[in-house]
Amino acid sequence: MDIFSFLDKDSVILNLKSKTKKVIISTMLDFLIQRGKISEDQKKYIMKTILRREEMGSTAIGNNIALPHARIDSVKDVIICLGLSQEGLNFDSLDQEPVNVVALLLSNSQEAGLHLKVLARLARMLRDKYLIQRLKNAKTEEEIIELLSKQQQAVS
Repeated sequence: MDIFSFLDKDSVILNLKSKTKKVIISTMLDFLIQRGKISEDQKKYIMKTILRREEMGSTAIGNNIALPHARIDSVKDVIICLGLSQEGLNFDSLDQEPVNVVALLLSNSQEAGLHLKVLARLARMLRDKYLIQRLKNAKTEEEIIELLSKQQQAVS
């Protein structure tokens, strides 16, 4: 599976600043609205669905990574938005550490299999602590995509 079918440089946010999980997710959804990947009228429902998932257990899986996700009827294709923070974000991480990489995943409700495959692929790619360090220090969206592309090849 090629993660870059769903992720490109226009889906990367450098320098996320928000300090709470709710504001981080809202900021990322606003970014997707600005890019035309979701519509403004979808935001409230998507936000509610993601936060409901977070109530079941934090999607901050440790090693400075969070993978908030939701399956939404109105989302046609898989959407990935990657947010980065050098100083770290509070995402109620299981290991109590700040999160530096947030990979927000949205997909259609009917695509449970694809959703899980993309989620697993992202988790496998991002579990390398050296990659996370390089992503944190990256200066451009293109550099992020290049680092992830190399990582995808390495874990394939």
